[in-house]
Amino acid sequence: MTGAGSPARIRARAAAMRAMLVPDWLAEVVRPRPAKMPWPDMIRALLAICVPLSAALAVGKATLGVLPATGGLLGTMADTGGPYLTRVKRVGSAAVFGGAAGLAIGSVTHGHGWIAVLALVVVAGVSGVLSAVSDIGSSTGLQLLVYTALGAGPIGALRPVWHTAAEFLVGVGWALLLILPGWLLSPHGKEQRDVAAVYNALAGQLGAVGTSGFTARRQQLTTALNTAYDELLTARSTATGRNRRTTGLIAVLNASHLMAEAVVALGVAGTRPPPLVIDTVARLADSIRDGTPAPVIPAPWDGNPAMLTLRDAMAGAARALSRDWSPEDRARSGLRDRLHAGAVQGAGRRLSGLTGRRLHGLADRLIDEFGGGRLSRIFTLRLMICMGVAGLVTEVLPLQRSYWVPLTVAIVLKPDYGSVFARALQRGIGTIVGAVAGAVLLILIHGTWLLIPLAVLAALLPYGRSRNYGLFATFLTPLVVVLIDLLAPAGWRLAEERLMDTLIGCAIVLLVGFAPWPMSWYAHLPRQFAQTVGDVREYMEEALRAPEADDGADPGAGSEVTRPPARSRMRRSTYHALADLRTEFQRTMAEPPAISRRATAWWPAVVALEQVMDAVTSTALAVSHGTRVPSSGVAMLSAALRTVSEAAEGGTGLGSVPELPDDVTLKPVTEAVRALLGVLGSGERLAAHP
Repeated sequence: MTGAGSPARIRARAAAMRAMLVPDWLAEVVRPRPAKMPWPDMIRALLAICVPLSAALAVGKATLGVLPATGGLLGTMADTGGPYLTRVKRVGSAAVFGGAAGLAIGSVTHGHGWIAVLALVVVAGVSGVLSAVSDIGSSTGLQLLVYTALGAGPIGALRPVWHTAAEFLVGVGWALLLILPGWLLSPHGKEQRDVAAVYNALAGQLGAVGTSGFTARRQQLTTALNTAYDELLTARSTATGRNRRTTGLIAVLNASHLMAEAVVALGVAGTRPPPLVIDTVARLADSIRDGTPAPVIPAPWDGNPAMLTLRDAMAGAARALSRDWSPEDRARSGLRDRLHAGAVQGAGRRLSGLTGRRLHGLADRLIDEFGGGRLSRIFTLRLMICMGVAGLVTEVLPLQRSYWVPLTVAIVLKPDYGSVFARALQRGIGTIVGAVAGAVLLILIHGTWLLIPLAVLAALLPYGRSRNYGLFATFLTPLVVVLIDLLAPAGWRLAEERLMDTLIGCAIVLLVGFAPWPMSWYAHLPRQFAQTVGDVREYMEEALRAPEADDGADPGAGSEVTRPPARSRMRRSTYHALADLRTEFQRTMAEPPAISRRATAWWPAVVALEQVMDAVTSTALAVSHGTRVPSSGVAMLSAALRTVSEAAEGGTGLGSVPELPDDVTLKPVTEAVRALLGVLGSGERLAAHP
């Protein structure tokens, strides 16, 4: 059928009409990402929010259920999965140091005009700093800012303040209690189980060397690798900030590439490793799944190159599983040891014993490992300016619910470097739809019957979050409108006020927090990755020079801070470049799907590059104490990193694998570079997604 009224022509006309009404760029911004229905999370959100409200309505005091329901809302939204202890830490930190602290600040400054505005600006600065630390810091910083802004509304007028915080935390505790059933059924995170499956597959393939089942075992390993990478990248795409656990898991998964190559070489040669080796690989899988210490890796048992590669890869996986596997952990444990020593010896004696040089070095380490780069500092400045403008608007304009303006700014300009433009548009569109739905609810439904639509909205929150921020705002807006109306009844106009204030907040974000900052308009992750590889290469060439060049160094000092000031500055600038790369990655991950899908392919490479820098830093410490490294080996490593940089910049594959040195002193750096090459050469992800 090809007539004017054929289905094909009708679909073509409909598509053309949609293109006229909704431009392609707007359709891409608001298009939801594919996701399954998260039924456990949906049920948990329903119970966390609606049970407190149901109990309050049952006794005829609906207002008593608002704060616990709000705490349940935070407990649900701050929970992004993982091991139970990690989830408790994340939710607990976001609740106590974020939500409860924010409510206290907002309540104390409630009704104090410009003092409240100043408090918002200061809290915005704290939020920006916290977001550079980790995913827990990002979540805590967001909730601190959001609930400080929320404290300027009806919740902040409640007295006493401690009673408000206590009711709120009761709701959070209820949400945490609801996590227990899932933990009892599956105590370990799915990502851990998937990565452990890769090492179990490796153990199975090692056991099949020399048998007819070797090829089938290899296929099982490929399937396990793809599943693990997909699971980790999917989890990372919706995460906020830097998560040490997932970073460690991807480092362990990267190490499996070298093991897989060694296993293939052993299979071709028909050389089967000793049973102890196979058992150790299986115990590595147990350590990954259960979160227990890594097993002891056997000493070299054979001079075969494939056997040595296998042993080195096993050692790399064990290091990634152990504590202090990165400079961040070493800095934290080192600071803890110093503080403990200070407590034992006395604060005065400890401070007098530390020279200015060592204090400066300790500050350098803390800045390197815990501080953000230039982009994080600029973001903090943007956030503070936007919150200041929002506070100014609330003081100047006659807004009925003015606290929603800074609240919107806090959520849209979220302190984890998300896509400002996309979030502002999605938030605006979602709020328009949600405000209309909220107005309808307040007009048509009253009393206990409100629990039915509230239950539906609460259950849909996790689903909306997994699909699209605009869809999340669509479900969140009527839910919050109804909760606020229960606390301070205002009728359907509450939804109208919410809509106007939200649009003003989005406009502030776009005009003040987005348009004047060109670096936030777009991101080119491969180019920045290439530049950061170049920075690491230059630092490596400088840091691994012969000790004779280190005039002024103190060979007897026990800290890398004794290196020349120029080298120390280069180290700091390189760590800051890595921090900027992580920031750019985080921001790109929050872009619309067409961009974020490409960004996910780069995360394993970003983690591998961080490991290269870690290895260079530790080797440089040995060099500063007199260890000799061959200049030819450093040159080979530099050439390999240059190849990586050029491939990333040009969007091409690596081609032939660069030659690497076999010097023992350079082994940590060599293995880290080999892991980076393995990640880049393990598939066509990066070349296909420049």
